Amino acid sequence: MLAALAYNIGPGAVNKSSVLKKLKRGDRNIFKAYTSHCHYKGKWHSGLHKRRLTELAVLYVP
Repeated sequence: MLAALAYNIGPGAVNKSSVLKKLKRGDRNIFKAYTSHCHYKGKWHSGLHKRRLTELAVLYVP
């Protein structure tokens, strides 16, 4: 899942993301943090939101 996020937003952004920080702490409640990466050129994008939801459903094992 982190690889998919890194591909979409860049590895540098993933290293700074709250998703990675939460996972390192052992916090598995990352839904809000993961779906917050749905912006394109500063605007919220519904297609990206659907993609993030799909990625969570397919790749995330709580």
